[in-house]
Amino acid sequence: MRAADGVALLLLALTLSVTVFGGFRVDVFGVRVSVTDAWRPLMAAMALMGLRHWRWRTPTIIARVTRAVIRWWQSPDTRAVWPVWIATRLGVLVIGFLAVSLVGYPAEQPVPFRISDNELLNLPARYDAGWYLGVANEGYEWSAESEGQQQNIAFFPAFPMAMRYTSIVLGRQPLWAGVAIAFVAFFGALVYLLRLARDLLGDEGQARAAVALLASYPFAVYYSAPYTESLFLLAAVAAVYHFRRGEVGRTAAWGLLAGLTRPNGALLSVVLGVMVLESLWTERRARGGWAGVAWTAHLDRLAAAATPGIGMLVYSTFILFLTGHPFQWTTQNAAWGRVYRPLDTLVADRLSYLGQFGVYSYAADQTLDMIYLVSVLFILVTVWPVGRRLGWAFAVLLLVNLLPPLAAGGLLSMGRVTSTLFPAFIWLGAVVPAAHRTGWLMGFALLQGLMAALFFTWRPPY
Repeated sequence: MRAADGVALLLLALTLSVTVFGGFRVDVFGVRVSVTDAWRPLMAAMALMGLRHWRWRTPTIIARVTRAVIRWWQSPDTRAVWPVWIATRLGVLVIGFLAVSLVGYPAEQPVPFRISDNELLNLPARYDAGWYLGVANEGYEWSAESEGQQQNIAFFPAFPMAMRYTSIVLGRQPLWAGVAIAFVAFFGALVYLLRLARDLLGDEGQARAAVALLASYPFAVYYSAPYTESLFLLAAVAAVYHFRRGEVGRTAAWGLLAGLTRPNGALLSVVLGVMVLESLWTERRARGGWAGVAWTAHLDRLAAAATPGIGMLVYSTFILFLTGHPFQWTTQNAAWGRVYRPLDTLVADRLSYLGQFGVYSYAADQTLDMIYLVSVLFILVTVWPVGRRLGWAFAVLLLVNLLPPLAAGGLLSMGRVTSTLFPAFIWLGAVVPAAHRTGWLMGFALLQGLMAALFFTWRPPY
């Protein structure tokens, strides 16, 4: 019954899309699908609903959908997350549009690409969104002759493929489908974050503060763009939440999605593995030694912990057939400036500049570098207290997601990296006094507005 209702609703959405935007032909996982008239999906939906209600007369599909919407809207988690989500995500788009209208693009450089002459409709067309659009429309392409140049195999498939297939029922507008996916995924991520923070902290006010702080974080601007941050955050938080509850099936599903969404998604396996080790260590202490530990009882959890890495290997297998080298996607990142540099060199360069020119010159002439540096220092400062308060697996999550990109690209795009490191925001929600939360949120939101104005007018950050 649930499957029939879901397919019927999908067919009705397809009918509406074809009625408004016209028919289409598209490949769906290698199968050519052609829908040129609205009456065909409509008749299929009516026939399916007729069979469904003949077999299961109650509850009707209308009753089920109505109850589900009411139950979702009346949920305490929805009520807590909704105002934060709508204010921050729509607020960023409003600021972006106003910045384009009032400030405009840099005069010295042309706009790299457009999807519309209408600035509002063109709003999602920024920076990496063009790469995701290319994958969604044309698939992956590889040229050995252009190996040292930027190519789209550096971008993992989950998000652009979701853009491709979601756009079928959203007017064949892949970028705006990407925005819709980002919005929905971020809402789900905030709900999971609220539940996880509530479990870890045992305080509703602190859990809600963690949600608000992450949503208002200056670099949370990317959660309003067709970027992977929302989907990755959802997958990572959901995998950790279900893993802590022993729900290995759901953990495996979310973990696999994380591994297919971003390169660092595979590192979630390390974090989940540390959680298993923590459980084994606790059991050892309770039993007075390793002899009494039931190792086999944790095999299913270890299998679930491996799924983020498996997701990365699935994509690497595809790249093997495309390029002949399974990890060509890692090499390709060098075209974006992601090459190895020792972390001590990164630190020494900044200290040398500060010693020679001073803090003011660094802030005035290397502004973006300074902002990224502050975001990195923020995460590094939280590592120890996060480990002490939330568990060392969460401290490991911060380090394995922060140090590798620092070593392979310096401060490049560190704002985006830090925006998804949710344990830091859970800890922050716990330690910021209730009387000071409004000030923190206002400061974060003001800076996020600045980042939105810069991003949507084609200025750094990326």
